[in-house]
Amino acid sequence: MKIRNMLILLPLIFNISLDAAQVKGRATVELPNKGCTNDRPKNRDIHLQAIEAAKNTGWDNYVSSFSSEKIDAYRANEASFKSNFSDYVDDNYKIMFTECSNKSRTYTVVLNLDVNEQRVESKLRELASNSQIRTDLEGKRVLAMVIPRQTDDADIFDDKINKQSEVRKSSETDAVISDDGTSLSTTESTKDRVGVTTGGKTTRKATERTYKIGDIQSATSQISDVLRPFGMRALPPSWLEAQATKNGYEPFLKQVFDEFSGVSGDYGANINPQTQEQVVQYIVDFGQGRVPYFLLGTVDTSIPKEDYDTGNYSADVLINIQLYLIDDFFGAELVASVGPEIKTAFGSSDVIASNAALKKAFDEAINSLIYKL
Repeated sequence: MKIRNMLILLPLIFNISLDAAQVKGRATVELPNKGCTNDRPKNRDIHLQAIEAAKNTGWDNYVSSFSSEKIDAYRANEASFKSNFSDYVDDNYKIMFTECSNKSRTYTVVLNLDVNEQRVESKLRELASNSQIRTDLEGKRVLAMVIPRQTDDADIFDDKINKQSEVRKSSETDAVISDDGTSLSTTESTKDRVGVTTGGKTTRKATERTYKIGDIQSATSQISDVLRPFGMRALPPSWLEAQATKNGYEPFLKQVFDEFSGVSGDYGANINPQTQEQVVQYIVDFGQGRVPYFLLGTVDTSIPKEDYDTGNYSADVLINIQLYLIDDFFGAELVASVGPEIKTAFGSSDVIASNAALKKAFDEAINSLIYKL
C-alpha cells in the first residue's frame, strides 16, 4: 500500500527574510519493515532521520550554488560549518511532500528550508580575517558604478529571407508519319518539362533592448554594506561628478546612464570605451591616489514570476561586474570579474522577491570579487 501526502502551502504562510536563501532538500530512508501508518512511519525517529537527511541535502544544494572562489573558501573551513550546522539552517522548514511506501519499504521527504546567508557570509569573512588580502583592503576606497536595470523595451526583428531560384526548361517532340499510298499524314506530341531549383538564406537581426535605470543610491548603499566588513568604503558616482563639475568639467553621469540604458551610444546597452576611459581619468585626477579601486557593471532584474512549487514569487538577476585597480600612469587594470551569472531569490510578493534577488546578487557578486583577489 502506498500513501501519498502533498501539503499545499499558501503564499501568505511564507515570511522569508531578505537575508535568507530558500533551498530544497530531498531524502529517502529505508523502513525496517512495513511501517507506514497515518501518512508517516510508525517509528517517529525514522521521520526525524529523513528530515535531517533532507536538510543536509538542501545545504549541499545551497553550497553548490557558490562561485568557485567562494567554494574554495568554504571547503577550507567546512568542518567549522558542519559542526555548527544549526546556526545557519533555520529549523522552521516547510515539508512540501512525503511518500511512505510499504511496498518498497521507503520513506521520502521533500522540504524547503531557509539558510541564513548573512550569517554564512559573516563567518566566511571572520575565518579570513587574518588573511593578507583583508589587510591589504583595509581602509581602501572604491568608486562603485554598478547600474541596476530592468528591461523597458525590446525590438524583436522579423527574419530577413533572401530567396534564389533557377528555372530550367526543356521540350520533347514526338512525330509519327503515316503513308497509306493515297495520302500522307503527320501526328506530333510535345512534352514540356520545367525544373526549378530554390535556395537562399535567412538572416535574423539581434534583439535591441532598452532598460530603465534603477535606484543608483540604493545600489551603492547595498554595495557599501557588503564592503564594510572588509574595511573598504564605497563612493557613489555622484561624488566623482561633483568633483568634475567643481573643476570646470561638464556633468557626465546622464551620458553614462543613457549608454547603459541603450538609448545612446554605439555599443548597445553598454558604456562606450571612450566614456569609460574618461571616468577612469577623473578617478585618477580627483582621487589623487586615494581611490585605488573602481567597480563597474550592471545588475539586470527580471519581472518576478510566481513559483508554483512554493507559492511564492521568484525573481532573477543577471550580474556582470568588473573590479579595476587604478594606476596613476596605466589607468584601470582589470583584477577580477563576475558574470554573466544569474541569481534567483524568492519572496511572498513581487517587490520582496525583486529586493531579495538584488541583495543576493550584490552580496554574492562583491564577495566573489573579494575572494578572487
